[in-house]
Amino acid sequence: MASLRERSGGGAFELVNKFLAEVWRGFRVSLSRPTSIIINILTSPLWLAFFILTLRGYGVVRIGAFELQLFLWSAYAFALYSSWLWGFGHGIINEGYEGILEYLISSGQGVFLHALGFGVSYSIYTLFDLAALILSFYLIFGLTVTVKYPLILALSIVLAMIQLLMISLIYVLLVIKLRSSWVITDIMQFVMPILGGLIPSEASGYFRDVNMYSPIAYPFILMRESALGVMEIPIPLWLQLTYSLITVVSLSVITYLLSGLFVRRMRVEGRLGLT
Repeated sequence: MASLRERSGGGAFELVNKFLAEVWRGFRVSLSRPTSIIINILTSPLWLAFFILTLRGYGVVRIGAFELQLFLWSAYAFALYSSWLWGFGHGIINEGYEGILEYLISSGQGVFLHALGFGVSYSIYTLFDLAALILSFYLIFGLTVTVKYPLILALSIVLAMIQLLMISLIYVLLVIKLRSSWVITDIMQFVMPILGGLIPSEASGYFRDVNMYSPIAYPFILMRESALGVMEIPIPLWLQLTYSLITVVSLSVITYLLSGLFVRRMRVEGRLGLT
């Protein structure tokens, strides 16, 4: 009995060590090109700010503090999707081209643990996106961001990141399995903004209905609602938070099972099929 506990304890310790190693490796990869990171973080919020200034200059719309904050949180939602799907996701796909995933599989390590560790480090990068948005809006518009429910906002951002990590990994597995990225990418580009809660419910009744019934939309709706204090859909915040948590846990389980199946198939086939 003691030896069984020792073996299970040793296995858990080894798993934690592997996870921490992947987190550290992700940090090193993310920070290997600091100039590129800084440019990517600063460019998007500045372009958005200049776009809003152009609208103001031509008198197309009247934009007050509330509208600016709505722009900010909507932009951050789009930045999260873009960063995770195309930045993080394509980073994992490139590892397939470079033989890194094949090496991990042959060494007995799963893709899920590798992506999870990399995702922890990548989440720091996406928080820099938010900081850049807040800073640029303050410098250009004099906007001081106010948050109605800070705890719910923080939880919604964490849930959104975990959800996007899982969706990105499913995207990676599909691309590698089908050996084609453009088909899956085109579908994701059109489907995810609609189903993912990126478009505020105030845009139209259609988007309000979609946001109410799409399970992957809730973290992003919560993000705007908790920041602005305005309810987009007639569902209590605690219930939206519960739905978000259930969705994230379900996606995590599905992604874990799919990645395990993927690893077993790749071991049988002996190749990733990317080249």
